[in-house]
Amino acid sequence: MFDQADRAADFVLSVIGRSIGVRSESPRAPTTHEIPTEVVQEAVVNALAHRDYASAAAVQVSVFADRVEVWSPGELLPPLTPEKLREPHRSVLRNHRLCDALFLARYIEKYGTGTLMMIRKSIDHGLPAPDFAASAGEFGVTIWRDWLTDAVMAQMDLNDRQRKAIGHVKVTGHITSRQYQELTGAPPRTATRDLDDLVGKKLLDKVGTVGRGAHYLVRGKSAMNRPFRPGGNRP
Repeated sequence: MFDQADRAADFVLSVIGRSIGVRSESPRAPTTHEIPTEVVQEAVVNALAHRDYASAAAVQVSVFADRVEVWSPGELLPPLTPEKLREPHRSVLRNHRLCDALFLARYIEKYGTGTLMMIRKSIDHGLPAPDFAASAGEFGVTIWRDWLTDAVMAQMDLNDRQRKAIGHVKVTGHITSRQYQELTGAPPRTATRDLDDLVGKKLLDKVGTVGRGAHYLVRGKSAMNRPFRPGGNRP
């Protein structure tokens, strides 16, 4: 079980982006991944710890261009729901002995805090909070990747207001025209023009019509939306 958790997390970390720092404080240069390692490890360990082992289905770990998905057989046990995982909650265990072993080996630090850590670490890293979902007897975690890197945005000829707005959307998940105006100081017409330009450049998607319900989301990299599964992606 420990080997499966290690190999699955290492697979994800080996195919997502990473940067190498300088050796100013230690002989080994620090490595920073585009997704915090703790978030990837927690998603994998949770899937293995809480899956329904009466099912013959496998835990699936998939790396897409804009996200990482981890799905495991078995629904959340009551009273847990995907929404409750986003707030302080108690842990409801399906596999008590397995969770005890993972806890003693320090793969689990404290029951009921893993999803909150994933949300906090992702936001601190400038990423949207992960999504949690239950569907057809399975539970899934979606960890969002920052595919809108500085290199990508440099090719888009964005102004400072638009760059600031993209950063805001990455953290909060969406932006409205009014929020754009408050964030950048742009008048309404300029905000509309800037946002329409971001939609035209396929960086944002507009959801809703003109009015209070209209907002903008980061567009997923749909042209590259096939999962990356080179053999070792199923623990």
